[in-house]
Parts: sequence; C-alpha cells; structure tokens
Amino acid sequence: MAGSPEAVEEETAQGRAARSGKRAAPAGDLQPAKLSRAELYKPPTSEELSQLKETEDLFHSSLLRLQIEELLKEVTLKETKKKKIDAFLHEISSLLSAIPETPETELTDQAWLPKGVKVPFLQVPFSVKGRFRFLPPAELKVVGSYLLGTCIKPEINVDVAVTMPREIFQDKDNLNQRYHRKRALYLAYIAQHFSKEKLFGSVKFAFMNSNHLKPILLLRPQGKDEKMVTVRLHACPAPGLFKPSRFYPSKNNVRMAWFMEQSTPKEGAAEPPTPHYNNSILCDTVLLSHLHFLSSAATDFPGMKDGLALLKVWLNQRQLSKGLGCFSGFLVSMLVGYLLMKRKIVKMMSGYQVLRSTLQFLATTDLSVTGITLAKDADVSLPVLDDFHQAFEVVFVDPSGLVNLCADMTASKYHQVQFEARRSMEILDDRMVDGFQALLMTMKPMLRTFDHVFHLKHVSKLQGACKKMQLLNELMDRGGNYVAAALPFVVSLLTRGLAGRALLVAHSLPQIPEWPIDTEPPKHKDVGPLTFGLLFVPEFAASVLEKGPQADLPEAQDFRTFWGEKSELRRFQDGSICEAVVWEADTVCQKRLIPEQIVRHLLKLHTDIPESSVCYTGALLESVIRPGREVSGTGEEAMVSVVCSYDDLSRKLWNLKGLPLTVTAVQGVHPALRYTDTKHLLLPSEEKPCPAYIAPLTIICHMEGSGQWPQDKEAIKRIKAAFHLQLAELLQEQHHLVCRPAVTHTDVYKDGYVFRLQVAYHREPLILKEVVTPEGMLKYQDTEESRQLELETLHLPYLTSSLHGLQQQHPVFGSTCRLAKRWISAQLLSDNISEECVDLLVAFLFLHPAPFTPPSSPQVGFLRFLNLLATFDWKNSPLIINLNAGLTDADCTEIKNKFMAARSRLPVMFIATPKDQWSSMWTQERPSAQILQRLLVLASESLRALEEQLMDPLNSQDVKMVFRPPLDLYDVLIHLNPNQIPRHLEGVDRPLKSFTRGVVKNSAAVKILFPVVDYDPVQCYLQELRDAFSDLALFFYDKHGGEVIAVLWKPLSFQPQPFKVSNVKGRMVTTLNNELVCVPNVEAILEDFEVLGQGLVKSVEARTEKWTI
Repeated sequence: MAGSPEAVEEETAQGRAARSGKRAAPAGDLQPAKLSRAELYKPPTSEELSQLKETEDLFHSSLLRLQIEELLKEVTLKETKKKKIDAFLHEISSLLSAIPETPETELTDQAWLPKGVKVPFLQVPFSVKGRFRFLPPAELKVVGSYLLGTCIKPEINVDVAVTMPREIFQDKDNLNQRYHRKRALYLAYIAQHFSKEKLFGSVKFAFMNSNHLKPILLLRPQGKDEKMVTVRLHACPAPGLFKPSRFYPSKNNVRMAWFMEQSTPKEGAAEPPTPHYNNSILCDTVLLSHLHFLSSAATDFPGMKDGLALLKVWLNQRQLSKGLGCFSGFLVSMLVGYLLMKRKIVKMMSGYQVLRSTLQFLATTDLSVTGITLAKDADVSLPVLDDFHQAFEVVFVDPSGLVNLCADMTASKYHQVQFEARRSMEILDDRMVDGFQALLMTMKPMLRTFDHVFHLKHVSKLQGACKKMQLLNELMDRGGNYVAAALPFVVSLLTRGLAGRALLVAHSLPQIPEWPIDTEPPKHKDVGPLTFGLLFVPEFAASVLEKGPQADLPEAQDFRTFWGEKSELRRFQDGSICEAVVWEADTVCQKRLIPEQIVRHLLKLHTDIPESSVCYTGALLESVIRPGREVSGTGEEAMVSVVCSYDDLSRKLWNLKGLPLTVTAVQGVHPALRYTDTKHLLLPSEEKPCPAYIAPLTIICHMEGSGQWPQDKEAIKRIKAAFHLQLAELLQEQHHLVCRPAVTHTDVYKDGYVFRLQVAYHREPLILKEVVTPEGMLKYQDTEESRQLELETLHLPYLTSSLHGLQQQHPVFGSTCRLAKRWISAQLLSDNISEECVDLLVAFLFLHPAPFTPPSSPQVGFLRFLNLLATFDWKNSPLIINLNAGLTDADCTEIKNKFMAARSRLPVMFIATPKDQWSSMWTQERPSAQILQRLLVLASESLRALEEQLMDPLNSQDVKMVFRPPLDLYDVLIHLNPNQIPRHLEGVDRPLKSFTRGVVKNSAAVKILFPVVDYDPVQCYLQELRDAFSDLALFFYDKHGGEVIAVLWKPLSFQPQPFKVSNVKGRMVTTLNNELVCVPNVEAILEDFEVLGQGLVKSVEARTEKWTI
C-alpha cells in the first residue's frame, strides 16, 4: 500500500492530527483527507501534466485510458508467480546437467533409446547417414518474452534454449534432415529422463508453431501450479557450428535422390533451393541474438511492454497468433523493434501509442510485396531482399540478415493481418464506437468474421493436390509436409478465382496439439480439417458473369486454362467477343452461393480435390426460411414482388380522381414492405380443410389537411369511415380492383395480395390528447389511444421506410431479420418481443458492425444476432441504433448519461434511435425481465451449438436443431390438430403430408371471391385462452405452423387465497388449517382448454411431475 495515494493521504492526515494535538481518527474508517489550501491548489506535477495532455490528444475519452490500464493489470504476470517460475527453472537446470552420457551409434540405430519414449520426428525416409551420442548440454539460457517481461496471461510460456555440445555433430549435418533428427533424439533422451522426475506434472512434446521440423519439449510443474507455466525446451546447435553461407535462401540442403529414395542421383539434374528447410536451422542459431536485440529495444522503454501486451491481446482475439505461419507474439515484438529502429516509434511513447503506430504500419505496408529487414547494410555477401522474395511469400528479415521471421506465413494470412489492422485503425478513429471493446475485448472467430466459411474435410487430399500442381520441390523443402506445401498454392488459386467478389480469402492456421512422449508423433493429416473464410464485396459477390479478355488476345488462353471447360466465347452488347464464364443461378439465394460453385470447380479442376471433401457451410441456415418445397430461393423474390405491387397501388392512390381531399402520402407499415416479413404470402383456394392464412399488408394513407375536418374525435372517425368507403368505390371504378370496405379500413385485393388501407389525418393524435380539466381548462396529455395512433401513423411508417432504405444498402438485411424472427418464433417467444424490436436489433448489426464488417450473408448476420443478444450488457447500457446517421457523438453521450440516471424506470431492453431517444417505444411493454433472461440463455446455447456444428464438418450438420425448442420446462402442452393450422407448411421441419391450401390468381376477373383475410384459428384460440386464464398461466406458441401450445403456470397463482366471491374463477374451495381457501382447479382448467379448442385441440398433455394437483 505504501506509495499509493491512499497511503500518502493517511500519513498526512495522521501527521496533521498529531501536530494539532488531536487524536487521529482510527485507521479503519477512511476519513476524507482535509488538505490545506496550499495543497489543494498545488500545481500539477510535470508527470501529471503529460498524462493529462496525452489523454486529451490520444484517447477519445479518459475512459479508454482507464480501460487499457485495467486490461494490462489483468494480463501481466504478478511478482509472486515470477519467483515460483524462477525456482522451477533453477531445478530444471540442475536436472539437465545430471543426465548421463550415451555411447555413439549410427543415427538410424535407435535401439539405445529407453522404452517409454518415441522420437518426436517423422523420419521419412528413414535411412540417413551420420552418428549420434548424448552429452549433457553445454549451456542453458532463458530466451523469449519471459525475460523481457512481455509474456501475457492466460498462457505463460517460458522459452529455454539448450545448447547441444559441438562433439555431437559431424560435417554435413546440415544435409538431409541430419541436424533435425539429432535435435529430436536429443530432446527425446531428455524427455525420457524427466518423465521419471517428481518435479514435473507433465512432460510432453509439441511442434514449435506446428512446424514438423521443430519439435520442442514442454515441461509443467507438479500439483496446483501445473496451469501456471509451461517451460519450452528448444535444442540449438553450439555457436559457430554451421557456416551461415550454406543456408542462404537459394542454397540446397536436401538432396533429391535421398528424398526420393533413389540409389544414384539423376545425371545433370540441378538440385532445387530449400529455403524453408534452411530457415528452420538458422532460427536455432540466432535465438540469443534476438533476445539481445529485443532487450536493448526494451531498456528505458516502459511503453514497449504495455504496447506488446495490447498487441498480443489484439492478435489472440483475431486467432492470428497460433499455428503454422502465425503472426506470433515474438514476431510482433520484432516488428516493434524494427519501428523503433526506423524511428516510427520513440522510447517516450505510451503502450497505446505503440499499439496505434504498429497497427498503422501494418495497415499501410504490404510485406508480401516490399519486405523489411533489421540487418544493417554492411555485409555485401549477405542475401538481399529480392532473394528472400523469390523464396518466401512474406519477408521480414532478422538482425543477422539470414533468417526470414515470416518464412511460414502465407501472403493470404499477412493480408488478413493487414485488413484487420486497417479496420482497427478505422475503429480507433471513429468516435461513435467503443474502440476498447471492439479491438481488445471482442473475439473474432472465423464463423462470425467471414461471410462464407467452408472446410477442407480431409487434408490428406492435399497429397494429390501436390502431385497435380507439381510441388515436389516444395514438399522436399517442407520435410514432406504436404499441408504446408500445398496451402499457399490453394489459397492463391482461390484468391484469383474470387478476385472482384471477395475482399479477403483467409485460411485457418494448421495446428497440431501437443502429445505424450510415449506415443508416435502426429502425422501431417492430424492437423484436422482446414477452414477457409471469404469476406465479400457485396456489390459483386453474386454476379453470374465472369468476363474474360477478348478472344484474340494472348491472355485468353490463360483464362481458358484457368477456368477449364466452363469458359466459353460470348458476344457482348458492345460488339466485343470475349471469353466468359456464366454461372447457373436463378434466385437471389442461389446467386449468393456462386462463390461455392467457383470454389468447388477450381479445387476439382486444379487440385483434384473432390467435391465430397469440401464442406461448404456458408448458407446451411438459409433452408429455414425457404418458402416451399418446389421453390429453391429463400423468398427474397416474393418480397420484391410485394413491394412492386405496393408501389403500383400507391401510384394509383395518388392519382385517384373524384376524392374530396387528395392523398398526400402513402406509407407502408407492414414488415413485408421493409423485406423482413417471415410469413409466406399464399393465396386461398376452394374446398380445402381450412383457408390459407392471408396476412393483410397495412398501408397508411395520409389525407391533406383542410378547414372542413371536424375537431371532434368521434366525428373524425365517421369522416375516415366515409373515406374508406369512397376509396373502395373509386379503386373499383377506376382500376377494377376488388375492395372490401370496413369502418376502420378498406381491404384491397391486388396481384394476389391483400392490402389494408387506413386513412390518417395528421391532427388526429393531437385531438385525442385533449383533456378538459375539472376547472374547464383544455390541456394536452398523452393518452393510451393517442399513443397507439402516433405509433401506427407516424413512428411505424418512419421505421419501415428507414429499414427499407437499409435493405437497399445491405441486400441481406431482410433475410437476416427473417432468420432472427424465425428463431425467436421457434423458441415460442414471438408474442413476447415485438417484430420491430427484432428488426432494430438486426439493423444494429449492419449499422454498427465493429470490429467486424457489415454482414454479407444471412447466416453470419444471424450468428452475430445471437451473439449480440447473449453478450450485450442490457442492464447497464442502452443499445443505440443510429438510423440514417441521425445521432451525433454528443447525443449518444447524453442518452447514456440519462439512461444511467433513470435506469430503474426504463424497460429492461432499452433501444434508442434518432426519432425515439428516450422512450424505447418498441420495447416498452415487452420483453419482460424473465423473458429477456430466457432469450439470453437460449441465444448463448444456440450460438454454442450452431458454431460447434458449423465448425465440425466431419459430423452431420443438422442446423435446424437450434430451431427446435426445448419443451421440458413447460407445465402443460396443448397438441393441435394439423388440419386446422393454416400455417402448418411454415414449420421448421416441414410436414411430410400437408393439406395444400392452394392458390387462385384471378384478381383481374370481375366475379372474384374475396379471400378470407387474417383468419388463423390458432390465434383466435390463443386469444380466448389468454382472456380466460391470463391470471393463472402464460401461453407460448410458434405462430409459424407450430403444433404445440406450451403453458407455464404462474407460481403465485398456486398459493392458496382467502375464500371470496371474486377469487372463485377457475378455482375450487378446500380447507387449510380450518380455514376455507381457494386453490386452482387444475383438472377443470385442463378440461376447459379442450372444450374451448374443440376441433382444433388434439390432446392436452399435463406434466404433473412439475406441480401437484
């Protein structure tokens, strides 16, 4: 505590009290420190001033600074832990020096190895020259982030370099994996000795960054400290053992004849260079020099430690820091060292500035085109950057000028890092986004980051790909690892094929888990399925045409080779004849899957990977919103046709002749008119069990103002009724549309849809607010009626047009909404949360996607919707949705502050939009706190289950699982008769046989029968149940063709109540402690359920084990 501000205050307070002769207050009660006037107005110290200045210049808010400081406290190592780790390292050191020597044997004779250990190396081909013996290590050095103090939790790794004595090696150990095998044997012998020691909780092998040539030994302490630290032993050669010039990127160290197991080398065949192999040996020789380089960078630079911790968290959240070719913590440390050397970073900088400068550099520098080097340009004999570029995709050379630190990284992975850095800089500069939350606290798994994801199920198929693409040299260079050899080529193939459609084609990093020392090392295929992610350019992703060069140009041949038989000559409108590829796709949904066709076609054509090995999970969820059996789309076309029909109707309304007042505005309010309706718009046909369900599409017709409008609310209703009649008459007369007028609306039957017109007068809400006080004064106040009318005629049309606009910008907005609503409905909760509320939640994902990009496929939008529901802090934060960019930075701050002040009076789910900043009108009544809690649980479970399924291509992927609700928590289930469910076909699991409630399209005919509108017997039954029993139970139902109504008793209703006439409804009288009380008469209530729903109810299933009758 000493040295903290509290300690200082306490000392001064007690000191002053002693001086003034008073007794100091007991230390337990913290008294406010009474500062003298001089202390109160003391000018800030220079350190405080610089902190204030930095906060003002750099951070959008002082909050960001505090958040970062808290995060750093979370991830850095405590001193007590360090002491334990140091003690552990000392013990390892003394154990190592005590391991006995072994006699010398041939490399291939491994009989001397004790039983319980297998060599952690794939020895293919097995025969190799050379001799080996074990001698205790020449020295031990801790290298890596532990000494620099830049290692971060949760995984603390301490790297220890064990130097193998020079006597173990012979000439030519640089050839044909001899060095690598000696290294593996050396570690195996140590592992066997350590496995007997009590000191270790576990002794395992792993591959360093999943590179098969580089096994390492993992040691963890015994007992409860096992999770605390992992010590990684790296064996490395004695200094000066190898001549560096043997390992330049253009040199060969793996002989073709040895690798192919031929007895004599081919005559005159040149040996190909083996840059990755050379690099893997060089890495071991420079471990110490890297440590010196980093420690000189870190001295007098406290900000570097913080900056690196933030950068490592940033990389971990994006899944970039583990696996073969990852952007590791070590790499990012070297990058900061480079920026320091180039003076892009200075030692004065804080951790946040280091983070910003590094991201800025990554965002603007493409290391796959212009590499960088840490070497000083003194030595002319060293290879130049161009040599490295010829051998590797990404180039970052270390201080020795020999090692490429990014040797295993693919260009695609670097471009992903670059893209993420660019996106992160945008987020940091955007005042409307909580940058800390988006950059450092949000996980970015592939499924939620990329629009489409697909898996290569069987990586063993890449062996065939290496053959087809003739990658023998790469295979030799990578020690036979066909995954590492083929991956860069497969990715660049896909990148070329999807150019223009995809911003980014990324791949998961091959990762090999650690293994026990007594089992064989993992094979190349043990990396499991590889995952690829595509991030689309929304405008071009779904284009059906791939236009190539003109037929007479030399590039045309190249285009034909690339696309194979899919390429054909076509004449275009401008008269040119070009090569082109046309993809088959009719519906919007199929067009979204054109990238799948491209991926499958190219992999088959160029790499011999069969379609069965590609598991494309980009659109598996879309089957849930398919309208019918025959239709192959997901209903976007139907939505567009509704909107066209509506546009035509509104034009006809504008131009109606003979109305006393003209129509000033026509506004749609139904979800179908903002593309987010989940119903399937069907039409009725004769003689069927129950008429098809037809939803009327509500349209508000605003009439112009005039002095003739009455000022009395009843009179206005009469005038509106007259307008409804006249509209019907004129539409029938002038446009031959079949209409059915009513007092409150007119239904118009057009193009097979029923539109419900409602006339609105702009002053009516005001007139409804009029209240006459007892003193005879006229005053205005909100009434239930006026609120409802404002909602229908003002707010809903505004919301619908805003979301309609959003759909024009983001074509998958509507489908994402429909998936989200379908899920909520399938969980039986659609009556407990308004459609508008769900539409707004989805709009939030498109308007405020940070740290992601706006979704370009319904599936990724839906996964993010579930994540938003499950992880957003509804209790302490308002969800601010900036529709049409109507809110400024200041508005958002004001909303947040007012929200915190009035939290207890506001709805549990608070949504603010520019036109509705304080009332959260769409969540006023519902969801209740219990329903919201239930939604959060369901969302996080559904998300977990879905992501598990979508990331596991080897198991069956029944994604509809999360659309089947768990029914075990309900007390009573009312099973319905499918014949009487008009929307039976909309069920998630489509019924095998169903009664087609057919389609008659003859709206132009004169003698048309007007369809039955808005008739859903289940909804009528539900309404009756709620009217009769809402005080006893809650009723849940999936309105999309659900066959079950689930009932939950209200716990309070089962408490005995005193016997009164008003308490008798639905209850029976019994005696309790000699008093007459009423308890619910459950048997009678269940019987009522059946009686009320006669013909509709099949059976009532009571789950009495949940409650007693």
